[in-house]
Amino acid sequence: MTIAQQRRQAVTETAERILSVIGDKPTVAKMEAAKPYLMALAERRDLFPAEDFPAPDGGATDRTYLIFDNENGAALYAITAIPGMTYRPHDHGGSWAMIAAVQGQEKHYLYQADPSVPGRPILKDTLTCEPGTAVSLLPDGIHAIEGVGTEPLLHLHFYGTRFEDQGDRTEYDLENGSTDVFRMEAFGFIEDKR
Repeated sequence: MTIAQQRRQAVTETAERILSVIGDKPTVAKMEAAKPYLMALAERRDLFPAEDFPAPDGGATDRTYLIFDNENGAALYAITAIPGMTYRPHDHGGSWAMIAAVQGQEKHYLYQADPSVPGRPILKDTLTCEPGTAVSLLPDGIHAIEGVGTEPLLHLHFYGTRFEDQGDRTEYDLENGSTDVFRMEAFGFIEDKR
């Protein structure tokens, strides 16, 4: 069996386990119970060789690879990035999210919406997602991401709704206290590695 075939099998089994734990109504307890499955997949570095998931080049800070999706719209991506990559605060359009590290460190700034000031969510916590850890967000979760450390990143990002269907995704401009609607064309190219 090739590495691609082994990866496809491991990814599919992992995704199906996680989806069976989370079900139709994600909760903190369900997300916590599902995280070990994604972390175990991320520990299989042999399934994610650099030649299949190269780091970004040519001025790009990240590259996105689709490695699983299903008929219900869930999707798992392998995302490579360089240290210094950033994403400003954003939600996922009502989708839950779960992230585990194959390699490298991704700092997550976790926010809570402030109904009195819609463009300025409140910073609640910071977590570093690195090998052996995972971060999860409920459908109303807001986070910002920064690639830290010195080594290139390869992280697994699993969502209840694939990127292109996160139509109500909001990005927050903290400096100006405003929000923007996420546009898929701003995300860039997603390479299919299923």
